[in-house]
Amino acid sequence: MGFLDFLKSDSNSNKNKVSEVKARNPFNLRVGDIIEYDLVEYEVIGKIIYEEGGYEWYDYHLLGNGKHLWLFAEEDDQISLVLFNKIPNANKLYAELQRGHPATINFDGKQYSLVEEGEANINVIGKVGAKTGQRVKYADYRCNNQWISVEEWGNELEINVGTRIKESLLEYYPGE
Repeated sequence: MGFLDFLKSDSNSNKNKVSEVKARNPFNLRVGDIIEYDLVEYEVIGKIIYEEGGYEWYDYHLLGNGKHLWLFAEEDDQISLVLFNKIPNANKLYAELQRGHPATINFDGKQYSLVEEGEANINVIGKVGAKTGQRVKYADYRCNNQWISVEEWGNELEINVGTRIKESLLEYYPGE
């Protein structure tokens, strides 16, 4: 193989690599991909795939500007995307929800209604603070476009508050 043949074969292999990159959307993001929202770029550092009765939905652990967020993605009758922030453990909501999932909860001056609860198995990729094969109990509360997600990981409770967003506000960039 001559030098020019090497260059030609190398450029052809790069073309093949580029053509293999699949356009990203909220349901096929990978660890290392970048999501841009509100002029801030967030790296996908972890992914949780929830499965309950053959139905799947996703949480992506995002890191940008030193801030951790979670992007929830679900397609039921429509696409639902929610950006979540963790509520600090010292919040009084933790004590209230340790006793179960009431029909309504109050947070930040708003009343949220329970819309769904259940249990799911998870598969994990990257950094999420959980392990594949774990089972999680969950409850979802809503007040208009505001959501509260409650997850029970064994004896540990995690509560996140989020806002539903439009997909058009997100840009996706494949990672390496």
